[in-house]
Amino acid sequence: MRIWLLIGLLGSYLSAQERPMFVNFDPNSKPVYKRELVQLSQQSLPPIAYIDKKIYLASCYKHLDDLINALEEKIELTSENALLRYYLGGVNGIKALSVYRLFAIPYVRSMLNNFNLSLALDPNYTPALEAYIEALCLVPAIIGGSVQKANLLSDKLISLSLVEGYFSKGFIAKHIGNKEESQIAYGYAFNKLEEMDFCQGDKKAFFETKSLNFSYKIAEISAHYNMKPEIGLCAIDYFIEQNSPLYNIPLEWAYYRKAQLQINLNKKVEANESLAKALLINPSFEHAKQLIIP
Repeated sequence: MRIWLLIGLLGSYLSAQERPMFVNFDPNSKPVYKRELVQLSQQSLPPIAYIDKKIYLASCYKHLDDLINALEEKIELTSENALLRYYLGGVNGIKALSVYRLFAIPYVRSMLNNFNLSLALDPNYTPALEAYIEALCLVPAIIGGSVQKANLLSDKLISLSLVEGYFSKGFIAKHIGNKEESQIAYGYAFNKLEEMDFCQGDKKAFFETKSLNFSYKIAEISAHYNMKPEIGLCAIDYFIEQNSPLYNIPLEWAYYRKAQLQINLNKKVEANESLAKALLINPSFEHAKQLIIP
């Protein structure tokens, strides 16, 4: 099963004005989606192949209820594994953001439970550690959040992956309002990427073990802090090159981030070209309109 991860848990976490929304299920696509499901049901496929295709379709169309059900069905059909639990946790997290707060609590609890189960199955599974750390910070303590636990897990993540570990430390510091510590932690992560010669290295191999949105996260943090913009640009270019219907961050936001990084590099003409691509995808994208350089 390909890592069709919707994670990049709970989306961006910078200012509210700078946070892209997840791609949602488009009601206009419902007839096409239903037709594809009918066509799938008419194929003679083994049970696992059938459920994998259901997962793929629900992921592409962002039908979260169907995706949750299909993932739970696959877990029943197969043995438990860290990837499936991680994926199920992430989808529940996104679902929690798509409903009224009153109805979000069961999805939040399921998110935390599935991340915990993922790590019980594989304590060294770094995408689940990354996602669980962010979830523990963002969720109120009364329903399972814990910054203290997030800090302990981030220590473990650093021992497994310096880049992801220091990104998690930066996230925690920013969450509790410690801007200076946040910048220091992110600085360590970007220094490590620079030491690795990230831009010239095998990015496909690097991101193979990361969450699907990790390249976007690198670019977002780079743009926000004006930190190593060359590395941020390499990361967002990779995100754009790998564009897939499985992405849950709108592609126009990737071009917007690219423009921010190009501005930080004083590449104003290129930045306007990136903004034009963002507006071609979404002509009403106000952030892109406001960033255009006269």
